[in-house]
Amino acid sequence: MSGNQTAVSELRIVARKYVQEITASNPTDLEIRVVVPVNTRGISLKSLVRSLNVSGSKKEGLQLFEDIVVLDALLAEKRDCIHSPSDQDAAVVLREWLAHVILPTKAFAERSPYATENETVLVADELEKARVMNLKGLSLMSHLQKLTPLSKDESNVKVLTCLAAFTDENDPWTCPGAQKKASVLIKDYLNSSNQPILFSRLLQERVRPLFARSKNPAITPQGRKAINPLPSTAIANSDLDDAVKPWKYRDVYIVTVFQWVLDHLDESSVESNWPLIIPPLLTLIDDSSITQKAKGCTLLNTFLQSCPPLLLQRTGLGEVFETALMSCLLYLPSLTEEVDSLHILKAAYRALISLAVARFPGDEQQVFRMRTLDRILQLGVFKGYAHAGEHVRIAELLVDQITELTNKMGIESVKYLRHFLPLLSANLASPFPTAYPPLIRASVRALKAVMVNGWQRIAIHRGEILRGLTVCWCRIVGQDKESEELKETQERVEEAVRVLTSLIKSDVNISIGEEYQTLIENDGRLQELLIY
Repeated sequence: MSGNQTAVSELRIVARKYVQEITASNPTDLEIRVVVPVNTRGISLKSLVRSLNVSGSKKEGLQLFEDIVVLDALLAEKRDCIHSPSDQDAAVVLREWLAHVILPTKAFAERSPYATENETVLVADELEKARVMNLKGLSLMSHLQKLTPLSKDESNVKVLTCLAAFTDENDPWTCPGAQKKASVLIKDYLNSSNQPILFSRLLQERVRPLFARSKNPAITPQGRKAINPLPSTAIANSDLDDAVKPWKYRDVYIVTVFQWVLDHLDESSVESNWPLIIPPLLTLIDDSSITQKAKGCTLLNTFLQSCPPLLLQRTGLGEVFETALMSCLLYLPSLTEEVDSLHILKAAYRALISLAVARFPGDEQQVFRMRTLDRILQLGVFKGYAHAGEHVRIAELLVDQITELTNKMGIESVKYLRHFLPLLSANLASPFPTAYPPLIRASVRALKAVMVNGWQRIAIHRGEILRGLTVCWCRIVGQDKESEELKETQERVEEAVRVLTSLIKSDVNISIGEEYQTLIENDGRLQELLIY
């Protein structure tokens, strides 16, 4: 036994050196292999787990990291060996322990203003060590999966929760390598499990308890629209309480787990788990944090891809979701930072458009679908654009929504030509089109969508359209010819003119060639643009 302890101590020294060398400048995806001393290679997994005392210890931070490095290095060295039944039993215990220790800690969560204790804030080097620890932990999970498949493990929900927490590489605790390993492990397990039951257990045992105290008065516990919702001052006052929102202030990883479940649900699973899905979704969208709101909008958009339309109508939640999402469109500069505004608006518009299509599918419900798209356009895009001011990135995002909404509305969008064309032409005729070319390209895309979908009335408005395109062209053509961005913008303007020409040249009452020639005579630079 003492020999084993000596060997483990030697291996721990190697692991400690490895951990200490990790800094923010060290790439997390480059897995440096830990060299295992020769005299430790004969240790069984059971003996190693006992020596490290992983399940009964109260180690924290770097000590846990060292244990993971030791275990990963030894199993990597012994991956081709035949393990005894006792080693396989140890692997089950070890995997359950690992699923607990590598879950993202409270240090990654938002800090509650009501918190009284001093909370840990990770500096750059500590954050990098945490990522590498998670990466090594998932590497160890891979070795354990080969030794004892997860499908035979009684703690499968706990382990799967841990794996799902690393499936979004945008999370601060995840790196691309960790995301890849977690996805491979999950895929391996899902192939040999009853997926609908597993999803239900994850929602019931993991997601629901952490969202249980964040109640929304607009819905019933069964996930239906409340007939007479009452305002809840208690909920409003406790919005920043970490005891009410553990998913936000403590167990922040659960939102990623929820996202992973939604990504894998089909229509039948959505219906059977409806009361477990709706409350967390609305809680996220209604949260005071823009980050959580945007996450909720994104998750709702994912959810709608597999949500049966009849369920939205039967439960009355289509209207509830629309109300919640429309409030997100009010986060505009200068009351909201531009970067935050872009984040929430992009997610909210995408979810709103998806909701309109999901609630009212097919031609038989076109009237209701158009009314919803009208509200998005009138209360969202037009009002938002009026407040965009000098924030050109916000203007670009809103113009892109004109493109999306016009394509969804089709010929119905023709009623907005008197709103669309002056707005888009003004952008194109801007005195400084090269100051922010992305807005010009977005305006050209929107103009093409408006012309194609409202083609029956475009001939009447050709003067307004040509004004914007020709002025934009003349101001770009004399600029830096080496700029790829301006070259692309110029090509987009040329495409728009070709679309306009093709739509009106068949009209016998319009001599488009003569009109183009008149413009060319006034400004010779248009010779290359106005080709009939």
